[in-house]
This record gives sequence, C-alpha cells and structure tokens, in this order.
Amino acid sequence: MAYLLRSDVPEEGMERKPRPGEVPGQLSDNLRANALDAGLVNMKRPSRTPNSLKALQSIVHAREIGLSAELRDALYVAYWEDGKDIGQLGVVREVAEATGIEWAPLDEALGNSRHMETVLREFQEGRDLGFNGIPAFVIGNMKFTGAQPMELFRQVAERAEAMLEADPQAFAGEWRVR
Repeated sequence: MAYLLRSDVPEEGMERKPRPGEVPGQLSDNLRANALDAGLVNMKRPSRTPNSLKALQSIVHAREIGLSAELRDALYVAYWEDGKDIGQLGVVREVAEATGIEWAPLDEALGNSRHMETVLREFQEGRDLGFNGIPAFVIGNMKFTGAQPMELFRQVAERAEAMLEADPQAFAGEWRVR
C-alpha cells in the first residue's frame, strides 16, 4: 500500500540531513546489520529525500498491469543502492521502462494525477491501522514498522502459522493482503 512517510517534502525533494552520529551515505550500524541479515549488501543512505508521490502513483499504475512488485523493487534499488532521486520524473520513467512498463500511459496517468486518490486513501488506511512509518508489516495479527531483524520475521511468521493451525479462521477478514 502507498504510504507517504514525509508528506512535507517539496516536489523537487530536499537534501537529507544526517542524524547525530550518522556518516553521510552510510546506514546506521543497526540498519546495516538488518540489511545484511536480509541479504541487502549494497544498501546505502541516499543524500536526498525525494517527494515520493510520483513513485507511489506509478506503483498503483503498475498494480493495474500486474507489475507492481517489479516496479516497487526496482524503485527501491534505484533509491537505496543507486542513490537516485525517485521523486524525479526522469528517474521514474527510466525505472518504469526498465521494468517493462510502457511510458506513455504512465506519463498520462501521472499528468492527470489519476492514481492520487488511491495513494491518499491507502495512506489514510495505513494511518487508521496505526502505522506511522515504513516499511510497515502485518503478519497474522501482529503489525510493526521499521527495519527489523530477519529473526523477528521468522518468529512472527511461526507464531501466525501456529495460530492458523489451531484455528484456520484466525485471521479471516481481519486484514487485506496486497
């Protein structure tokens, strides 16, 4: 689902100020450890914070043609590994086309903000569920945010699996999966 982490970022994006003790371009020790545990060896801290509205609308567009996971993953790589500003239309175009998405229909959808209502609705749904950060996860009846160790995902998944074995209807209708 779409989630605007920083709705205050101007359309052109902004320089990212390092947090205290943070080395520009590098992940914090905790985030780096979690990234490595998940197999993400090339992750680095981008120098700019993008306005993500175009990227989020593009993912909604890609969802309609069955390529949302591919585009989302490619945008993550562009931002977290390549340091590209995914708020820039040229970057969105480059990544979308490399993912196999035809640019003309996506450009038209972005030009008339066709998916903006969906992005804002999904953002509000996340807020209504109590999320205030990304990435956000729902596994079974547990929800959490932020970069977490892989061991936490394993433990939560095992717990949810045990609950489903005990009661196959344990989570029926409770959450939508996208």
